[in-house]
Amino acid sequence: MNAHGRQAADADRRQDAIDASRSFIVQAPAGSGKTELLIQRMLRLLARVEQPEEVLAITFTRKAAAEMRNRLVTELREAARDPGAGGLEPHKQLSRELAVQVLQADQAGHWELLLQPNRLQVRTIDSLCSELARRLPILSGLGGGLRVAEQPEALYQRAALRTLAVIESAHDPLQPHLVRVLD
Repeated sequence: MNAHGRQAADADRRQDAIDASRSFIVQAPAGSGKTELLIQRMLRLLARVEQPEEVLAITFTRKAAAEMRNRLVTELREAARDPGAGGLEPHKQLSRELAVQVLQADQAGHWELLLQPNRLQVRTIDSLCSELARRLPILSGLGGGLRVAEQPEALYQRAALRTLAVIESAHDPLQPHLVRVLD
């Protein structure tokens, strides 16, 4: 496949990945545009919902969450400043068009995302799980007063000791399975 064919195939895959009716796993090297692709997917989803809180992006780190939120807000601000910008690279043009659609939904729904960017739900997996456990303390079985541990090593050790205690208990139905996995 020549360079033009690869670019066309890449563009097709990118279009597939921002299709809000499907799920995708995106694997690519650093600098290949994964974050931009995720931003485009979020913009596409935001343009279709009643409230911006209906769209949730989950990352592993606070840094990644902050970067994603900042890039979303930047796209929206640039689209508000110059909605019909021409001469952009095709992938940037798509981001601009999607951001304009979000701003239209923002205006129709009175979201005020540019004034209230915290309505954009970009969270770490830890903060999402913590919030769910706080909101549903009985269902989570964890009770209230939860927080994310900044130095979880002692908790890891305690969990490992509890696991070993389970393994030593011949009465636990998981014992043979745990032994097989840890052996």
